[in-house]
Amino acid sequence: MGVIKRQGIKNTIITSIGIIIGVVNVIFIQPKYLSEEELGLTRLLYEFSYLIGLAVPLGLPNIIVKYFPFFRDKEKKHNGFAGYVLLIFFIGFAISAALLLLFKPTITSFYAKDASLFVSYFIFIIPFTFIVSAITITTAYCQALFKSTIPSFLNDICLRLGTVLITILYFNKIISLDQYVYCFIGLYALELLIIIGYILLVDKISFKPNKVIFQQHSSRQMLRFGLLLCLASFASIALRKVDAIFLGTTDLKLVAVYTTAIFIASFIEVPLGALERISHTKIADNFAKNNLVEIEKIYKDSVKYLLLVGGFLFIGINTCTKYVYEIGQLPQSYLNCIDVVYIVSLGALVNTCTGINSAIMFYSKHYVLGTVLLVITLIITILLNIFLIPLFGIYGAAIASVAASLIYNLVKFIFIYRKFKFQPYTSRSFLIFLIIVTCTVVGYFFPEISNNSFVNLFVKGSVVATIYIAATYYLKLAPEIFNAIKLRVFKK
Repeated sequence: MGVIKRQGIKNTIITSIGIIIGVVNVIFIQPKYLSEEELGLTRLLYEFSYLIGLAVPLGLPNIIVKYFPFFRDKEKKHNGFAGYVLLIFFIGFAISAALLLLFKPTITSFYAKDASLFVSYFIFIIPFTFIVSAITITTAYCQALFKSTIPSFLNDICLRLGTVLITILYFNKIISLDQYVYCFIGLYALELLIIIGYILLVDKISFKPNKVIFQQHSSRQMLRFGLLLCLASFASIALRKVDAIFLGTTDLKLVAVYTTAIFIASFIEVPLGALERISHTKIADNFAKNNLVEIEKIYKDSVKYLLLVGGFLFIGINTCTKYVYEIGQLPQSYLNCIDVVYIVSLGALVNTCTGINSAIMFYSKHYVLGTVLLVITLIITILLNIFLIPLFGIYGAAIASVAASLIYNLVKFIFIYRKFKFQPYTSRSFLIFLIIVTCTVVGYFFPEISNNSFVNLFVKGSVVATIYIAATYYLKLAPEIFNAIKLRVFKK
């Protein structure tokens, strides 16, 4: 796991810095500088474009991860694999754009009454979808090259800094709302151009296919795999995005409040995202070599460390979010829905503590069955949103989100156990869960000692962090982590 550890650490650092910038943006800037409706507009434009953008490339990111190892040969410019990728991408975009234009009246009819501003900017979804999907493909290509750090830096740091800048410009009336939307989409376009430039700099590519290699791994075979995994990817991301999209049909303001809560909870998934950016490629490589022993080791290690780190972040968020909102002086509508953060953080913890199970399910030979199970899970989630949002509003969306996480990860756990007999949890896992629950309860009931939000955040955060770290240390749940820290701190 040397490559995974190195790039995982780099990606975690980059993503963590990006999250900090994002917090400044989401908590201290956007809610004050944008109206809830304007903020809801940009969030919904992105969520919608991102979801559609998963279908555009017809499963290319998955094709790249699974099949690139068979084409990899830098001196032969990877046997023209890039040409195949580019062709499929443009075919997918043409189909998606045509469908968006065809069904535009039907889609916008759901938003016309309560989210008319979104309808006014709906046409922007087409270029935005092109850009977002292209970023997804080029990022997957970088991951296949084991060069995931630069895309992470651009997406997690540069993009968020750019968003802060254009928000300040809009608030000071230097740019109009139309120009703000142009700039918002333009930031993603700039990211795409830089990633393309980076690929051309570090790699040799060719658009001329090597017929011998393409006979061994035919374009039809790859496309069949890609389309199935495209459906799986769409369903997987839809499980996380569908709640905001459904909520947008009722009120754009609720989208702003809800996606802010989702962003706060996403802290918990930072280590998972960092690990996935490189581990998916390693899992695919090991499946190509039929090295199940290494796959099981990666799976078990991912669950162990992600449960430990994710649990720590979970208790921190549940203890401190209220004070972060107060320090940021968010509008009352955000504070009134603070419980949404606590609800969706449960789903984020479930996603994190189940490890890199998606890669194992979808890069194995059983990916067809995995896709079917995932689509069934998505259908259940959509039904939950349709039923719960009219009853409970924004809380219904949050409950549906958590239910989706539980169902999805339970399905993946059972699937992997039945097919490979991998079971990553131990008695130590139970102890970590127990510590997480204990610290969460302590954080909830620990009294506020001051009227100052900074003081309460520091004191309560320090108490639960100390309990968590001390319990982990004395129960020897991850002694190698503490030993590594000692060696680094006390090395001569």
